[in-house]
Amino acid sequence: MTAPVATVTDFRILLPPGWARLPLDSRAPLRVKNLVAERLQAVPAHRRAELRSRLTRELTAALETAARQGGIDVLLSIDPVAGRPVPASGLVTHVRRRADAGSLEGLLRALGSAGRGVRELGLVDVAGGPAARRLTSREERVPEEGGSSGGELTVTQVDYVVPVPGTDGLLLLTFCTPVEQLAPPLVKLFDVMAGSLRWVLT
Repeated sequence: MTAPVATVTDFRILLPPGWARLPLDSRAPLRVKNLVAERLQAVPAHRRAELRSRLTRELTAALETAARQGGIDVLLSIDPVAGRPVPASGLVTHVRRRADAGSLEGLLRALGSAGRGVRELGLVDVAGGPAARRLTSREERVPEEGGSSGGELTVTQVDYVVPVPGTDGLLLLTFCTPVEQLAPPLVKLFDVMAGSLRWVLT
C-alpha cells in the first residue's frame, strides 16, 4: 500500500514584533476591530476615540485594496518603532501557474519582462524548495492635500513566487515600502520573512 499524499492546506510565516497577519475572509472586519482595540490599550482614554476611528479607517482601506487585488492575506507593520510607524506591508495572493510559464525559469523570464525598474532577479529557497524572487523600484506620485503640490516617493517592492507542492498553484508574496532610506534593511527583513514560510499539510 502507498502512503497518502500530503495536501497543502495553509502556510505559516514568522512575523517580526509589531506585525500582524490579517486573512481576507468574512471575519476581516472583526479582526480589524480586535486589532485596533489591542493596539490602543496603552493610549490615554481621551485620545482613543479619534485614534480608533483613524486606525480602523486606514486598516479597512488597506484590506479593501488588497481584496480587490485578489489577495488572501495582508501582512502589516502595526506597532511603531522608536515612536514612529514603519511603512511596510505584505500581500499574499494565490494564483494558478500559467501554461506558458510552467518552469521556474519560465517564471523568471515572465517576472523579468513584466514592469520596469527590475533591480534583482533570481532563485531563492523558500519552504524547502526553489522560488523566484524579484526586487524592483518605481516612482509614485504623492496625492495632493489641501492645495499643496504632491511629490514623489520611491517604492521598493520584493516579489516571491513560491510553487505550492502537489498543485499547479503559486503563492505570491509581495512586500513593499515607500521610504527609500529604509529600503535596504527592510528588504533584508522581507527576505527573512519569506524564508520563514512553511506549509501546513494534512
